[in-house]
Amino acid sequence: MQIDSVTELLGIANFKVAYMVYHGEKRMELVLEQTNYLPCICSGCGRVHKNPVHSIDTVRVEDLPISGKRVFLHVPKRKSVCSEDGSIRVEEHKWLKGRVTWRYAEHVYRLTSITSNKEAGWFLGLDDEKVYRIDRRMLEELALKRLEPINAPRHMSVDEVAWKKWHKYVTNVVDMDKRKVIWNHDGRGKGTLDKFYRKIGKKGCNKIEAVVSDGARGFLSSTKEHLKNTLIVLDHFHVKKYLNDAVDTVRKEELRRARQQNNEELSEILHCNKRFILMQNKVTNKKMDILEKLSSLNERVYKAMLLKEQFLSIYVAGDRKTAYTNLKEWIVAAIKSEIPSFVELGYKFFRKRHYVLNYFICKITSAISEGINNKIKRLKRMAYGYRDVKYFLLKIHQHCGLLNPKPST
Repeated sequence: MQIDSVTELLGIANFKVAYMVYHGEKRMELVLEQTNYLPCICSGCGRVHKNPVHSIDTVRVEDLPISGKRVFLHVPKRKSVCSEDGSIRVEEHKWLKGRVTWRYAEHVYRLTSITSNKEAGWFLGLDDEKVYRIDRRMLEELALKRLEPINAPRHMSVDEVAWKKWHKYVTNVVDMDKRKVIWNHDGRGKGTLDKFYRKIGKKGCNKIEAVVSDGARGFLSSTKEHLKNTLIVLDHFHVKKYLNDAVDTVRKEELRRARQQNNEELSEILHCNKRFILMQNKVTNKKMDILEKLSSLNERVYKAMLLKEQFLSIYVAGDRKTAYTNLKEWIVAAIKSEIPSFVELGYKFFRKRHYVLNYFICKITSAISEGINNKIKRLKRMAYGYRDVKYFLLKIHQHCGLLNPKPST
């Protein structure tokens, strides 16, 4: 391979290949030299110094592979006295990022956006620690450019996801129009979300038209404090989850009682393998058969199922006024049912009735946010968990936010 051709192939400004140190089946090592003398850029202060050269060292860095062979470059680096602090500093090359070239670091960052660090390291022949250092440095530099300042969304969703055991959570704010995470922070509750609203300021808060949430007390109080005229919507997917949990509580209670009374027929219907038929929102033939049997076998579970179906019919209403009438009737029916889980749910929906009904003004849900949460959980499983929460927050932006290298569609 001609040296001039390799120089042209590398395309590094002001450097050429002097000679090849090693050329084997899996790697090649090239010695570079400067073509033109330029003043040193100090790595300490970032300024150009015209001081005399103190000494010259050579560093070995890795570049993108050529024809499947790993490429290592021996790059000369001059040392000179820094005019700012008087220390001897090595010169800085803009195309280098530590012990790898900038384009190689970008290659690692793009690869870790679709797979785990461990798999990326195996593919590139790097150890996990080196992949971590390169990836984190790239993410930190990109975060300064792309995550600041925050552009306030028109419609946003806020949710939390666990990153570690013992109630360790991170809060994610999603721009529902962009379908991306625009801000996140470790912790949850009012204090955490307050940081986001203070970050975007009053001007940004005024741009937000609607917020969809799971109804957590901390998120609601923070939003009401900072967004005076913004519509708050209680996500109907979480509403359905509350209903399913209430039905499941009744099912477990009656299953326990049926087993104590040796009622095999009822135990078989209420067994956990039939749970998903009872919990599903669609009315199927299997579900109808179970409801028909429950009407004669157990009135309590049957009544709980009817209450659930009655509430779901509220979302079929075409306008807010009709939905309000239906919700009012349901709350009364739930409290009169004397089923503890539904009595509690009735009072809960009474307190948050305005947020439930706001769905009919602005029909937005947290479906996008829930999908992003699934991606985050997958990311956590691929890495077998994260010990460093700051790195985990950056990885969320890389896979689900503004640091994703994939072009927006």
